[in-house]
Amino acid sequence: MKILPLVALVLMGLTSIVSCKKEEKAAALPTAGEVTAVGGVKIVYVNIDSLLEGYDLYQEQKKSLETQSSTAEKSIASKIEAFQKRLAKFQRDVYETQQKAPNIPPVELKALEQKFAAQQNNLATEEQSLMKQRDEAALALDKSLNDLQAKLKSNIDNYLAKVAAEKGYDYVLIKGSAGGVLFGKDELDITKAAIAAMNEEHSASKK
Repeated sequence: MKILPLVALVLMGLTSIVSCKKEEKAAALPTAGEVTAVGGVKIVYVNIDSLLEGYDLYQEQKKSLETQSSTAEKSIASKIEAFQKRLAKFQRDVYETQQKAPNIPPVELKALEQKFAAQQNNLATEEQSLMKQRDEAALALDKSLNDLQAKLKSNIDNYLAKVAAEKGYDYVLIKGSAGGVLFGKDELDITKAAIAAMNEEHSASKK
């Protein structure tokens, strides 16, 4: 039950382009240098990979998810190891009994068969329980990942919409592994400003 690269997972749900032409005035936010309009259209971009790496919320949640995954994995692994030892002992006991069967009285042999049948049922039930625990742990991790993805998407979308409304940007493009921008001039990059503003908002939300 391994965590796939978190950046890749959260990027799957993030928007690749934000178009904003809002009339309402947003709160003042730090932005990049002056943006030159192209054909009357103001365009800027953010590097989503750099944004996530610099976003405190993402780093905090990433660490939490890694801990959650590691704890669940160790717990299940230790239980499976203990189960495998009990299973191996059961198999040895059955084998040894089979070898001695000709010399064991019928009544005693019948009792051993019943004992082994009960143990086999118990082991089968335990195995099913372990598989269920493993699946539930994986589902819980998936839910945490989905929750983080949704929160990141919401926060990033809200920030980009707000800064676009304030500065009059027509388009905010996404550069990086989840975006379609191959190249952009440095003066159009608002990533650092986005990181600073979003970290400030995150810090304020924890007070």
